[in-house]
Amino acid sequence: MGSLKKLVGQTAIYGVSSILGRIINYFLVMLHTSIFLKDELGVTSYLFGYIALALIIITFGMETTFFRFATKGNNPRTYNVASSAVLLVSLALASFVFLSTDAIVSYSIIKFDWALNPVMIYWIAAIIFIDGATAIPFATLRINNRPIKFATAKVVAICLNIILQVLFLIVFPAIHNQEYWLSLKPIIDLIYNPNLGIEYIFLANLISNSVWFILLSKEFFQIKLSLHWPTLKPMLAYSIPILITGLAGWVISELDKSAVANWSEGGLFAQGVYSQTFKLGAIMMLAIQAFRYAVEPFFFSQAKDKQAPALFAKTMHYYFLLALLIMLAVSTNIDLIASLLLRNPEYRVALYLVPIIMFGKLLFGVYINLSIWYKLKDKTSYGILFTFMGAIITFGANYLFLSTYGYVVSALTVVLSYFVMSMASYLIGKKQYPIPYNFKPLILYSILFLSTIYLSYLIKLDSIWLDSLFNISIPIVFTIALYFIERKRIFKPVE
Repeated sequence: MGSLKKLVGQTAIYGVSSILGRIINYFLVMLHTSIFLKDELGVTSYLFGYIALALIIITFGMETTFFRFATKGNNPRTYNVASSAVLLVSLALASFVFLSTDAIVSYSIIKFDWALNPVMIYWIAAIIFIDGATAIPFATLRINNRPIKFATAKVVAICLNIILQVLFLIVFPAIHNQEYWLSLKPIIDLIYNPNLGIEYIFLANLISNSVWFILLSKEFFQIKLSLHWPTLKPMLAYSIPILITGLAGWVISELDKSAVANWSEGGLFAQGVYSQTFKLGAIMMLAIQAFRYAVEPFFFSQAKDKQAPALFAKTMHYYFLLALLIMLAVSTNIDLIASLLLRNPEYRVALYLVPIIMFGKLLFGVYINLSIWYKLKDKTSYGILFTFMGAIITFGANYLFLSTYGYVVSALTVVLSYFVMSMASYLIGKKQYPIPYNFKPLILYSILFLSTIYLSYLIKLDSIWLDSLFNISIPIVFTIALYFIERKRIFKPVE
């Protein structure tokens, strides 16, 4: 029970950075949807999807590998070798993107009739390098149980990003365009270019992420550049399957947005709507990201405990319940949330996708739990199998049905992909590393919660105030009821 309490505590701290970051970033959704056109936000989402792909490539599974080898042995070179390898690959890929600027701009004109500003590609290259360079220093904070420093660094960067975007997109344009700010205009004109728009989103990200070099200076100074082959070789053997898994995972998590831009009739306009709607559904990622930050090192540290299987089963149970409550709270109040965050009504035409997307992300968290066995058993090649199954479903369904049925197909593939991956991992894993999961109550809870969400959409009260009060009360009532149902199990020691 003490280990589980520690996990809950660390998840809460990691959750501060994830939840605060998401909440603040949802302010950016309000800002962006009130300033930019749908095709402009479509371009932005498209590019951030490929930044996410670049991060998978430059870390090439080395974070999870670092967790495994740092807890498995006592090799002092592990941190240095992992950091050095990721730094080298980050520099190489960032340089490639920088040198490919002309080709990327030409491709954007041919593909979308949209000329990307070359300076934006330079900034993206720098973002890629920074994200890669800081990956292992952040990982060492997690494995050394320093969630407060981890969360602080993340929150500082997030807040700085918000401040910079407000300055670039609201304050500086107002000063530039108003005559009564004449005394400040010469200063502002030195740092503000009225011809830039979405480019400032990337510049703000670049500057804010750069502060990590300062905040993590201690971790950086501890790095002694080394590619010691006897240390690196087994780490690569462990990490390469995770890299391949990550690439297939990118297809599952990001291809839907690119597919909407490429394969739907609406193109970038439809992609702009889908990507902003997806951000509302991705509120589920608040819990998952915080949980994942805490649970990966937790699983490895508890693996040798004889009570580990029962502990992992209990972890899964309460992750699932928390995720259901988040899905219920957001889905029953989606009209209110969307009116606050999606300032332009044009972005609210696909809100029916939100419960689908959230349930898909809930299943992603289930897969994180169910896939721990192959990492503990050093059989990461199974991760390739599972994620390729999901990637094939994602690609195939979007390619075959997106143009006919619209972006509801993209949302449904999120659910189907993670469900198939979870089932495959469970069926194989129960033979390799038996964990006593109890799925029956989770299935019943899922049916109850999803039915309640559906019914809440059918019930509309005449008064907007009563309707809002009714929808807000639903997750509150369910939370209280769930506590009384589960309280005996919550406080029961793991056996």
